[in-house]
Amino acid sequence: MNKEWGAKILSFEEFAELRPKLGKVVATSGGFDPIHPGHISCINESKKYGDTLVVIVNGDAFLKTKKGRPFQDLKTRCLIVSGIIGVDYVIPFEIENDQTVSKALEALKPDVFTKGGDRIDKNTIPEWETCKKHKIEIITGVGVDKKWSSSWFLNRWNQAPKEITK
Repeated sequence: MNKEWGAKILSFEEFAELRPKLGKVVATSGGFDPIHPGHISCINESKKYGDTLVVIVNGDAFLKTKKGRPFQDLKTRCLIVSGIIGVDYVIPFEIENDQTVSKALEALKPDVFTKGGDRIDKNTIPEWETCKKHKIEIITGVGVDKKWSSSWFLNRWNQAPKEITK
């Protein structure tokens, strides 16, 4: 994906070349479909835990498994995340049959992995063991308490009466 504005959108290979010069790297992840204030608060607060903030954006296959289909495609979601103040790099992550970002964490080798909302422990963070294995510090409770959910927005949208305009 080409960078059009904001943070650079990189492949794992491109990031690996930069990694030695980035200081303490913090990673966070999500589908961000659609993005809401809770996502942004988690991303903004994650920045304070290191020198470089990398946001992993889960791919369309992840969203198809989670909720049937993506609302926005991966490229669009990456571009939106790249425009958030404080984000240094965005990594699109598309992998079939894996609902985690464990492979992304293994490739990126961040010092810290942050999670917000209701992701709080080894039972709710599927990447927990990967982080422990690779000595990646996990920080939970990042951002505001869970007040929004992309699924809640989409469910309300789908249930709302459709207005016909002529």
